[in-house]
Amino acid sequence: MKLDFLTFPDDLDRADYAMLGLHGRNANKHAFFPFVRQMGFLHTRWVLPSATYSSADAPDVHWWYDNEQRDPVEVQQSRDLIGDLIAMQIDDGVAPENIFLVGFSQGAVMAIDTALRYPVRLGGIVALSGYVVDPDRLKAERHEANLRIPIFLAHGTRDRILSVDVGRESNRILSGLDYDVEYHEYDTAHRVSSDETRDIRAFLHRHMYGLLPDDPRTQDEHVVTF
Repeated sequence: MKLDFLTFPDDLDRADYAMLGLHGRNANKHAFFPFVRQMGFLHTRWVLPSATYSSADAPDVHWWYDNEQRDPVEVQQSRDLIGDLIAMQIDDGVAPENIFLVGFSQGAVMAIDTALRYPVRLGGIVALSGYVVDPDRLKAERHEANLRIPIFLAHGTRDRILSVDVGRESNRILSGLDYDVEYHEYDTAHRVSSDETRDIRAFLHRHMYGLLPDDPRTQDEHVVTF
């Protein structure tokens, strides 16, 4: 089994970086596209998969695992398939430390769950409005290769799908495991705000290029506006 995915831009001359954009429940590979267009990094390939599971009645509606059962077998199957996409980027010449997982809601869950177990050091995690699906299992199964991976964790204070307390608990769990967590809260619901997008760009600038937000080079060759 393989994940169906699209890449953006599709005419990229070379990829120095790869971003895996993992959508939330009941969406598909196109859901991340508006967000991606706001990032605009040069020489960066976005890999946007549709999640593992769908129904015959609604083949364009996908999810990574059953939201109520949170079946560890389903989570692992999705994790393995995301891992295959990571390996595909490495095989295509992208250095693993230049690969980032960016996820929203269930996609954020999978970004955390996959990257912290991955046996090769990755570039970073951006986990938006999600949670840690099974903290005890993660603690037992996490890989030493990504013990120092930078994590951008964010949640909306008006989120009625997943309370902001869920985000705070995720921060507590990951910080308690000694991960490098940059935690933010935003005055928004279960969505990505413009302030959040700005901070994500700053986080990625820092960990992709070593640039701080006020560095004039952030307006130079690394960024393109679509």
